[in-house]
Amino acid sequence: MHKLQQMQFPLDLSYNGDLSNGGVTKAISDLFGKCPAPTDATQLWKPGTTPHQGWRLQLRYIVKALSMIYAIERINNSTLLPGIKLGYEIYDSCADVSKAVQSTIKLFPELDSWISLPFCNNTQLTPTVKVVIGESFSELSVAISRILSLYSIPQISTASSAPSLSDKLRFPSFLRTIPSDKHQTQAITKLISTFGWNWVGIIASDDDYGRSAAELLKSYFEKEMICTAFSKTVPSYVDHPSMQEYIDNVISELNISTANAVIVIAKGTIVIKLFQEAIRLNISRTWIATDIWSTSREVLNMKDIDKVGAVFGLMFQAKLVEGFTAYLQNLKPPPNGATNNFLEEYKNIRFGCTKEYRKHLECINSLSKNCSVSDSVKMKSPLACKVENVSLANDDYLVENIEWSTPYRVSLAVAAIGQSLHNILCRNGTCIKNMDLSPAEILKEIRKVQFFYNSDPYTFDENGDFFSGYDIINWHTSLQPPVYRAVGLYNMVTSEIRIDETLLFWNTKGNVIPFSDCAKPCPPGYFKRHSLISCCYQCIPCPEDQFSSETDMSECTKCPVHQWSNNGSSHCENRTVEYFQRSNPLAITLMSFAAFGFLLVLMIGVLFIKYRDTSVIKEAGHNYIYLLFASLLLSLGSTGFFIGQPSNIICKVRQPLYGIGFTICLSCIIIKSLNIFVAIHSTKGGNSVNLIYQPAALLSGLTGFQFCLCLLWNILKSPFVREIYTKPEILILQCDEGSYVAFGMMLGYTGILALTSFFLVFHGKKLQSRYNEAWCIKFNILIFMFVWTIFIPIYINTSDVYQSAVQVIAMLASIYAVIACQILPTSYIILFKRRKIRSTGNTSNLLKISELSLQIKNEAFSPDISQQYSRHNSSLPQSKINFRSTKQTVRRRHKSY
Repeated sequence: MHKLQQMQFPLDLSYNGDLSNGGVTKAISDLFGKCPAPTDATQLWKPGTTPHQGWRLQLRYIVKALSMIYAIERINNSTLLPGIKLGYEIYDSCADVSKAVQSTIKLFPELDSWISLPFCNNTQLTPTVKVVIGESFSELSVAISRILSLYSIPQISTASSAPSLSDKLRFPSFLRTIPSDKHQTQAITKLISTFGWNWVGIIASDDDYGRSAAELLKSYFEKEMICTAFSKTVPSYVDHPSMQEYIDNVISELNISTANAVIVIAKGTIVIKLFQEAIRLNISRTWIATDIWSTSREVLNMKDIDKVGAVFGLMFQAKLVEGFTAYLQNLKPPPNGATNNFLEEYKNIRFGCTKEYRKHLECINSLSKNCSVSDSVKMKSPLACKVENVSLANDDYLVENIEWSTPYRVSLAVAAIGQSLHNILCRNGTCIKNMDLSPAEILKEIRKVQFFYNSDPYTFDENGDFFSGYDIINWHTSLQPPVYRAVGLYNMVTSEIRIDETLLFWNTKGNVIPFSDCAKPCPPGYFKRHSLISCCYQCIPCPEDQFSSETDMSECTKCPVHQWSNNGSSHCENRTVEYFQRSNPLAITLMSFAAFGFLLVLMIGVLFIKYRDTSVIKEAGHNYIYLLFASLLLSLGSTGFFIGQPSNIICKVRQPLYGIGFTICLSCIIIKSLNIFVAIHSTKGGNSVNLIYQPAALLSGLTGFQFCLCLLWNILKSPFVREIYTKPEILILQCDEGSYVAFGMMLGYTGILALTSFFLVFHGKKLQSRYNEAWCIKFNILIFMFVWTIFIPIYINTSDVYQSAVQVIAMLASIYAVIACQILPTSYIILFKRRKIRSTGNTSNLLKISELSLQIKNEAFSPDISQQYSRHNSSLPQSKINFRSTKQTVRRRHKSY
């Protein structure tokens, strides 16, 4: 049984050299990280006791002390400082500020005499220890630096990363072989962004290291749109009287918070306390570890560590220290003049044959299944109780537990000191043993030293920091024993992070990345509406006619004009195209009427051609009646352009086609009306009225004006296809007339023609009671005027596709009115009155007045004929008109039936 009282406390290591380096590091603690009180130094190491009762060495810090000794021995055995031996003094800080200060004072017994020296006379100080390789924890480095900075004694830390230590006004003699936590917090922020998280918790120790790191994280989070779900502090020492209260408060927050990712900026001993509660309450999270505990074997080897969830961390980039593995495998007692109480204690714990271990071996040999294994038994080597000389025993235990970052950073610190001493003391291969070299001179040289280690160049920046990157590590707690592996790296130069996703262990079902956002991702069809916290939002369905095709979109995208979407749509659908389709029942009905009218006009046209030489045909208008047929066919054909899918060409053509066609029709009616008007007024003896009867010129002029009007319409503001989106899911195609003024002028012009025809027949009102043709024209025009008068308000108040239907109805009504009033009466006479006319030898009054008009036209109003018309004029009002004196003439101009 080994007693701590057998060694001087604090535990120390020393070797006398020409120039000595000091070291302050944590080496001994209880199982919860506390340093033993002075009275505890007399306690026995009790391997079988509970964690609250036993003390143990911190292996990582023993390796740190050994790496410092190894690095110094390498320089002593090299040609870097020929003729000069470096020594060392290393004391234990127990991770306690007061103990660290005591150890520092012990390194410099000259401090009492320095107090009386002028403050600016530091260059005259020549202590035995020239440089201190300081503590790992930032708060301890701060305390030590406040003392050493007074006397410009260089202090080089291998792990203290608090950003405040970069302040050379406050800590002028502090340097470190690691970068500032400023870069570590940037790397953590990048890591969280890489994993796509925006809702993160922070647990930090209540000291310079924890507070500054937490504040830096929050500032970087704002830039990366990451929000802090909660921020909790814990004491920096486990033996704090309120530690359990703080831990309970953190656990309570973890239970209610939705954040899965939690950053812990605290010592490993505090993390152990936190994880024990998390394991007990079955709380699993994704933990982000800072460099202070990311490689802690004590935390990694906790019981049920796999239940805490996934663990990621940052570790300073490091390489193997050449020969250090073999050094640890062959540890020997210190040479004469040197002490190494750390090593002596370690070997007793590892290889010493204790009573407890012997009982454990007896239990194992008895094949009992109830053999308990304490922490002290776990520390035992298989060689325990088998070796004769414990001080010479070695195995691979330390090698297996190396955290290569620590020995590598220590070796860099020693290399920087050695190169600085070389630059000061050595010239041309010869070094001067200047024992009076002041620490201030060394500090000045170290700040600007440039050296190579393992072929890599190194130097301190203006803040006394090293500029290097970080390795991203991931704990694989499912393995036995658990291990941590490098899965990526952070480049400080480019501020970029690279992760090998195939190496990640998430400790989740299916090894999927856990969710750690304030709100669940908004699925396609929704957009984010942020709350007061930028990372938190509600998922709102996209409104009608908008969509979002991806998750977590900040806004919805409007559908293209030819597409639409319902509320909450992830894509747009093509609108249903609507127009006055030919399959529409109303369209079928209208097309049937148009087709029937077309066929009817064609059939009547054939009938008229067959009887073209009869007096009935000649009296009906002769050649102009065929032009009337053509205009009706054109007008009927134009209705087809109002039904079906419109196009720009159709829209440009359909109105002019109907307008010109029906203008020709009305012109023919005007010619007939004028025929009657001339016939009536010419009997009064005036020749002037006969001069206006020029059918060809009149037809050309009336039609030409409408043609010019339609041409200007198409040139200046032509009709086009208009897309109407009044209904979200429907695209209505409709012809826009371009200029409704021109459209109105076209229809208005046809109305003027109709009124003109009506005026002409109206002035023959004395004949209207006796002659059917005038009545037919009048009735035809009245129908036309009625149809187009009611058309205007109906057309204006009709929307969508049925505007075309309204116009087609008006067009068909007008056309059928012409057919009924202008063509069918003559057809009726041809089909049913031919024999009656032939048997009676008389024509109707209508035929007779037509004959009279025809004679006027053909004879050009000669004097003889005029006298004949004068003689007959007196007989016009009678019910029976006697054409006896001119009977031969009538027979001569008409073919008998």
